[in-house]
Amino acid sequence: MKHTIKDAIINIKKNSKEKFDATVEAHINLDIEKGQIVRYTTTLPHGTGKSKKIAVFGSKNVETADLNLVESDIQKIEKGELLPGRDFDVLITEPKFMPKIAKVAGILGPAGVMPNPKSGTVTEKLEETVENFKRGQMEVRVEPNAPIIHTIIGKSSWENEKLEENLSKLLTTLRQNKPSKAASTFIKSVFIKTTMGKSFEVEVS
Repeated sequence: MKHTIKDAIINIKKNSKEKFDATVEAHINLDIEKGQIVRYTTTLPHGTGKSKKIAVFGSKNVETADLNLVESDIQKIEKGELLPGRDFDVLITEPKFMPKIAKVAGILGPAGVMPNPKSGTVTEKLEETVENFKRGQMEVRVEPNAPIIHTIIGKSSWENEKLEENLSKLLTTLRQNKPSKAASTFIKSVFIKTTMGKSFEVEVS
């Protein structure tokens, strides 16, 4: 059964069993062929409610970054002494450092933190980009092995209207980034849920 965005949000809150302020997730199935890429950045009106540790690899330190990497840190990533997902959630770099970072692409890629121009994480504007991510800029990307997007739209404690606005913005920007050769049924289905709660399908037509 499909629900309006408003009703789906009401239902996930009613069915939330968590004893904590649960994350609200969106899971989107796309009608795309293998090789069609969906990857872009957007900023939700109310952010995601999740703070991210931001690492920078650049020619100068960025004071607002959580971690400023130097060349020796590449070896630490190789050895597992610096872990994406634990020590940093986003890696932003200047273009000239990409060949050095490519040495650990096999580690950063599967963790979803390999810098990429499409995600806005390869840039000459380090300070500005760090600030954007701090304000809630997020990357939306299809999974490597399946035409699915898993992302966050807020917290269960938020007002319903905030979650509605975030999900609406996510779906709007997703349509704007539809691959040119994707099927007309680009967004096949959308489900939202809390971390451990029941999922509800959203009407997207």
